[in-house]
This record gives sequence, structure tokens and C-alpha cells, in this order.
Amino acid sequence: MSFLDKDSFFYTAIKCGFPNASNIRRPESCHTSKPVFIADTRRRGSVICKFVDARIAARDKQVSKKLTSMGFPLQKIDIHGYMAQWYEVYKYNTNRTFDQHIKDSMGEDKIFETYKQLLDFQAKLADCSLDDIYVAAGKYFSDVYKITAPATRSRMLTTIYSAIIKIVSRYKNPHVVHCDLKPKNVICTPDGDLDQVIDITGIALASEEFAMMSLLESFPLQGKSEELMDYYDKITHRKLNRDFIRMGLKIVRKKQKVQSALRGIKNALTLGRTK
Repeated sequence: MSFLDKDSFFYTAIKCGFPNASNIRRPESCHTSKPVFIADTRRRGSVICKFVDARIAARDKQVSKKLTSMGFPLQKIDIHGYMAQWYEVYKYNTNRTFDQHIKDSMGEDKIFETYKQLLDFQAKLADCSLDDIYVAAGKYFSDVYKITAPATRSRMLTTIYSAIIKIVSRYKNPHVVHCDLKPKNVICTPDGDLDQVIDITGIALASEEFAMMSLLESFPLQGKSEELMDYYDKITHRKLNRDFIRMGLKIVRKKQKVQSALRGIKNALTLGRTK
């Protein structure tokens, strides 16, 4: 776990909101490129500080307030600002992520059972109406993507991906769903059961097929994908379009290959300039 440089902008921003904060550091499971930090505070204990776009901060706070009041296992978000930069603040959950459990040799039966718990969460979310979580910005997931797309990605790729996501995510009748329900965004109890979903930004209007694509993209038991979709059909009393999901997964994987190739070209060019 690395501690934050006291001369950094993020350190100053967090200290502005929490003057008595100490041990400001990155979570172990968080990528170093993401501006997410843990801070120990006197009044609130340990909190997560996640730096986001101002529009995302406002929508996430509203969605959090609505859904936690309805009993969803989500974090309750406050927001702070410093020099036009906003960050979400919520209580740090000391339990491990689902991703960490999987990497620590969680059994396949338990992995599948926890994924079913995620689908229970998803099905309950899909039963909500837009009135339950209405937000001014980021109503559809395609809108959220435009706001949150990495600044380092080329404008052309962002435009192409935004168009693809808009078409795919608005297929059929959109529901309120979580479009980034991956193991890294899920906190589990020590026994491996669902404890909390820690990324609210992924909650928006999109098709259930699109949400299932996102979930299956990181599903480690590919041989049980059909069984997992069968379970979702059973609890929602709706029928997912399997062909559409398979097509979408192919698009996602091609996108990943394009990104990987572009990263390789960029690294090669960078290396060439340094020689």
C-alpha cells in the first residue's frame, strides 16, 4: 500500500476537506492510474476519496441517496470540492473484494453462487423505475461513458466506442441496471458472500443484455455462462436475447484487441523517442 506524496494535488484536496486526515494512501486493489485514496479521519474513521468529474459526483450522490434508502447494499456518498475538482467520500469497507477472493483460489461453486447473488442485486435494480433514481446528468450509461472515458484515449476511439455503446446499451427496453458489475467493484464478506457494491457510477439506464455482457466479460467460469443467464431469466421472468449478448461480447473482445494494439504502438513510439 503506497502513501500519497504530501506535495500532490490530491493530498492537498483531501486535507482541505478533512484537515485532520492522516495516512492518505492508495487501496491495495486499486490501479495506480486511478485517483482513489483511503484517508484516516477522526470524525468518520477511514474513508475512501474518489476523484471524479463534477457531473458524476452529483449524480452518484443522488443515486446513492435514493438506492441506499431502498435497502440496496451500496455506499452512502458525500461529495467534496477543491479548486473545481470534486471527489466522492464514503466509508472504507475493510473486507476484501470479490476479485481478491477469486485470486485467492475461491472454489468454483462459491464463485458461481456469489455471481448469482450479484444477479439477484441486478434483478432488484432492474425493477426500479427511472423516478427512483432520476438524475440530470448520466441518465443512460452511454452518457456516463462519454463523461468518464479516459482522457488519454484518442478522441476518435472515444467517439467510436461511445457510438457502439449507445447502440448496444439502448437495445430493446432499457432498465435501471449496473453496467460495471465486475469482481473488482464488489466487496464480499469473509465467507465470500456479497457484502457491498462499491461503484455507483455504473448504475444507469441500459438494456439488461448490455449489463449481462459487462458481467460475463470478466466471468471466470465461461463454461457456466449459459447457466448464469438461465438463472437471471428465472428470477426476472424475462428472456435475455442470447444471440445479442454473444455478438456484444465479440465486439467487446475486438475492442480490447484494438486497445492493446494501440497501446503497443504508443509504447513503441515512446521508446523510439527516448533512444
